[in-house]
Amino acid sequence: MNRDKKYCAGCHDDYYNHDNHSDTGECWSFKRAEVIQAYAIGWWIPMDKKENFHRVTTHDCHSEPGQTAFLKELPKHLR
Repeated sequence: MNRDKKYCAGCHDDYYNHDNHSDTGECWSFKRAEVIQAYAIGWWIPMDKKENFHRVTTHDCHSEPGQTAFLKELPKHLR
């Protein structure tokens, strides 16, 4: 899959894609970003049930500290 700025929405660094504090007006991770399938879970949601995760498509560099964690695979105890 190709990278796409639609996957930047919600990312902490998406701020840089909107001409803010960046000489290029673009996030420094975007050129190397890869679109991946990840498991997302709310920051304060327990990781004890498979149902607490949902599968998402996003960039491998996507970061939402304090809001959502993105894992490349489910924790071992849930597989």
